[in-house]
Amino acid sequence: MGNIAQLFTDSVYFHHGLDRRRTEAYALHCHHFYELFYFVEGDASYLVEGVEYVPAPHSLLLISSNVFHGVRVESDRPYERYAVHFDPAFLPAEERKLLLSPFHDAAKPKDIYFTDADRFGIQDFFEQLMSCAGMHADIRDVSLRIRLGALLSQLLHMSRTIHRAEGEERPRQTVERIIGYLNAHIAEDISLDELSARFFVSKHHLNKIFRKATGTTVGNYVIHKRVALARQLMMQGETANAASLSAGFGHYSSFFRAYRNIYGHAPTERGTTPAESS
Repeated sequence: MGNIAQLFTDSVYFHHGLDRRRTEAYALHCHHFYELFYFVEGDASYLVEGVEYVPAPHSLLLISSNVFHGVRVESDRPYERYAVHFDPAFLPAEERKLLLSPFHDAAKPKDIYFTDADRFGIQDFFEQLMSCAGMHADIRDVSLRIRLGALLSQLLHMSRTIHRAEGEERPRQTVERIIGYLNAHIAEDISLDELSARFFVSKHHLNKIFRKATGTTVGNYVIHKRVALARQLMMQGETANAASLSAGFGHYSSFFRAYRNIYGHAPTERGTTPAESS
């Protein structure tokens, strides 16, 4: 494969490559080095321990040591990438575990692949590594160690930022699904046990994420929705008792108490309160 620029030492190999020739098979290999591939453009795919990755422009792929992997160029379009291979022993011993944690904490295949890495300026860090090529040997290794550490530090920051955002998004999506289900079945019997089983989340955690997203509990949400539905049915001509049953209240007394707590008067009385006018 062609190189625009490269840097080679006993502990670090860096290259900025550009190829325009399709390859027929994956160039599979395995070694003790860690690798970072920053994909710029082209049609290529990476095979890592049997999982195929088709990188988008400005994406980053992490390869741990002793992992079987390879790349295949899928067309004659220009295939441009940056790659750095490094011996973990090159990193300072006291920083090694932390800097390598994005590689080792990857629990799922998607955890080693990051899109939109340019948002974190990753390419600039690769360029800084490349600038070490023109240095004298006595300072080159020091600069390489510092700049590789900076790249891995930025990778760690990117990994934590993205995974934190994903971790916040998952509960929000779960709550949205729960709310959708509640609104579709508001007049039916609904229990926390049923919701817990349906959405694969414990009752404690369900209430926790629901309260954080909505400001109230599941039970309070359901009561307010049922009272509002019953009030609408009453305005359409149904009796209070019939409306309460249609809205999902098992007993009129439960509806009566809930209605009075929310609106400040009995269902059969008219009144104007902030709750009613809002």
